Amino acid sequence: MYSGASGCGKSTVINLLLRFYDPQSGTITLDDNNIKDLNIKWLRSQIGYVGQEPVLFSGTIADNIAYGLDIDKSKLSPAEQEKLRERIIIAAKKANAHDFIRDFPQGYDTDVGSNGVAMSGGQKQRIGNTIIII
Repeated sequence: MYSGASGCGKSTVINLLLRFYDPQSGTITLDDNNIKDLNIKWLRSQIGYVGQEPVLFSGTIADNIAYGLDIDKSKLSPAEQEKLRERIIIAAKKANAHDFIRDFPQGYDTDVGSNGVAMSGGQKQRIGNTIIII
């Protein structure tokens, strides 16, 4: 995790790396390859980033974490759903989010509210970190 002085260009660098826009001059390379020549979907799948104000979707904490896997939970068997739940918990522990999630009355089944309004900024960031880890 990197933090730096306000206004030093952290967000700009991330936006350039993710190809949300291209540099006005020069090139950005990854292993000597211009990132403009790389498949953008692949490139973005290699980078994990949680901004200062991560967006959570309506649903439960577990649902939001599972979005990081890009799977349809409704198509999973009960055994597969249980394995997914275990994977979610392991990722939350790695992101130091498990303890505060567990403390909610419904734990991982807590509804985050519209756009995560039921969570503090720090809690949303740790859930965002969990999404990247999973």
